[in-house]
Amino acid sequence: CINCQRTLPYLESWYEKYKDKGLVIIGVHAPEFEFEKKADNVANAIKDFGLTYPVVQDNNFATWRAYNNSYWPAKYLIDKDGNIRYTHFGEGSYDETEKVIQELLKETGATVETKIDNPKYEVMTRTPETYLGTKRSDPYSKIIKFDYKWEFSEEYASPQQGSSLTLDFEAKDVFLVMTHPVNSTSVIKVFIDGEPTHPVMVDGDGLYQIVKLDKPGKHQLLLRFGDGQTRLFAFTFG
Repeated sequence: CINCQRTLPYLESWYEKYKDKGLVIIGVHAPEFEFEKKADNVANAIKDFGLTYPVVQDNNFATWRAYNNSYWPAKYLIDKDGNIRYTHFGEGSYDETEKVIQELLKETGATVETKIDNPKYEVMTRTPETYLGTKRSDPYSKIIKFDYKWEFSEEYASPQQGSSLTLDFEAKDVFLVMTHPVNSTSVIKVFIDGEPTHPVMVDGDGLYQIVKLDKPGKHQLLLRFGDGQTRLFAFTFG
């Protein structure tokens, strides 16, 4: 999800700065959707995001349950004696988290003098993550309208050729988790407030940026699908 993806650069930065001081980062990938259980997809994501710390695949949510976790992303800082000393759920508080990292490293005897200067974090959306599958969609939500022929499963919605979708949102950026058969490409036509913008080329499994505006605001998104090859899982916003 975009919330986890926006966190990754901070983690990689901390790893590069403090790994020689004793910091160990272990990423735990707990899949939200079925396609995220594929090892190839996880390996490709690690490569795409340039992650150099180890990442384990927690398909059965064993680690997730052991920590009684409920969030993507979640950060747990563990001291030299194996005690959890700090937790943070969701995005943000990056300076605070790095300060605790430094304090715990100093407890090991390490000398840490690095200045804390993380990029500023801002929330640019008022629209929450919106699921398209029947298992987690809100039956009373009025922000999405499906037109023509659609097929629905617990995890995703599948448009047929000629189908469209209308979404009312308040944000700066719009992302959509989608999967698509390998070795083929679908073109999704995108309209903002009735005006055409850049189409989206869908050629695999992942998170696609649908909208990137100059500033946040209230808008209406229209997507038109040229074939029935794409599966839509969830909208996220920024």
